[in-house]
Amino acid sequence: MMRVLWFVNMPLAAVARRQGKPLIHQGSWLDQLELALRHTPGLSLGIAAQTESPYEPFRHEGVTYYGVGPMDVSMGGRRVAERWRRLVWPDTDVDLYRRVIREFRPDLVHVHGTEQRFGLLAGESLTPVVLSIQGVMSVCEIMETRGRDASLLLSLSPSLFARGTGALLDHAALKGRARRERDIIQRCRHIIGRTRFDADFVRVLNPGAHYYHCDELIRPEFRAAIWEQGKSEPHTVYSTAGGYARKGMGTLLRATALLRSGPAPQVRLRFAGAPDSRSEEGRATMREIRRLGLGDRVTSLGRVGPRDLVTELLAARVFALPTHVDNSPNSLAEAMMVGTPCVASAAGGIPTLARDCIEALLVQDGDPYALAGAILRLLEDDQLALQLSANARVGALERHDSQKVREALIGIYRAVLDDEQHRRSVGGRREW
Repeated sequence: MMRVLWFVNMPLAAVARRQGKPLIHQGSWLDQLELALRHTPGLSLGIAAQTESPYEPFRHEGVTYYGVGPMDVSMGGRRVAERWRRLVWPDTDVDLYRRVIREFRPDLVHVHGTEQRFGLLAGESLTPVVLSIQGVMSVCEIMETRGRDASLLLSLSPSLFARGTGALLDHAALKGRARRERDIIQRCRHIIGRTRFDADFVRVLNPGAHYYHCDELIRPEFRAAIWEQGKSEPHTVYSTAGGYARKGMGTLLRATALLRSGPAPQVRLRFAGAPDSRSEEGRATMREIRRLGLGDRVTSLGRVGPRDLVTELLAARVFALPTHVDNSPNSLAEAMMVGTPCVASAAGGIPTLARDCIEALLVQDGDPYALAGAILRLLEDDQLALQLSANARVGALERHDSQKVREALIGIYRAVLDDEQHRRSVGGRREW
């Protein structure tokens, strides 16, 4: 029996249901991966999640769940002080994680993401650690500045800054996470990635690391849906907006304005996942919409669940992702799975997911003219749209196949354990 302990940065579905809380859709790839591994013969799985609401360890469907939090339990002035403290002195203590490891006694620790300090466990014990890269914080730190336009700068809030949050301090926190990420990558021997982008990042920082490829899983709602051109709305563009600066929302709005004032006056933009309207990025989005005179052409859907996302993808003529940096964005993978014709920035790992003019149209990030031109091509060229749609769906179905991903991950676990067993036979490592 192989015992594997995950460390993840948010509670998964089983924890949310036990606590009576809504599901966190942003973690859906982890939920799907857990379901794929849950009843694997010869595998015992534990999951330790960073959480705001502490819970006692429990077992469900053969998986043991641990809470390693809370992330921020203080209120009022204490909460603000804690935010500022973390900006100056980022947390590096991993004693709580060590205690979970001692309790579960895994053969292997699998850390998902470099955003939290879980990865600092690498290199500290006889228990081998494998790290899955999600986003690449060190590149996000650099590229996020490309999306800081006048609308965002005019929306900055002194009161949020005083409370230790907001866009400026979020970027300072990102710089700290990027430094920690580089430390983690350099100390970790076994790393899982998905794109040439993250593979190159690993090779530069840690040439001696073992790099393994393993794709992610997509929610079943997107696999079941199939885009049909005749049932889509001819002038509708759909997108997601997880962050104004990093995701290039300003570029998309300016591209929409170019289309509306020129060759496609009937174009409409709908986007989901927009920041809260009270946040700086939410206010920046609304400010740019007003500046461009797009109030009657743009619809913000807020945060919606997978069924509504599928409905939007089926109705749209084009899915657009103008991000300045991404590794393997789930929103693009979902659109490709449904078959909605896609336009995306040739940024980060996106060219690994979609080849230009084969599965999508790729453009330079930050260029509203190129983005508008690519959208216009798909609005006008039905044959090109159908070709991209068919190719994208075939590739996505193969890439995100549940059995294929599960077998790849189990194979990685075995390869890591074989490598560590060989190392121990040669020299060994110290234990806690």
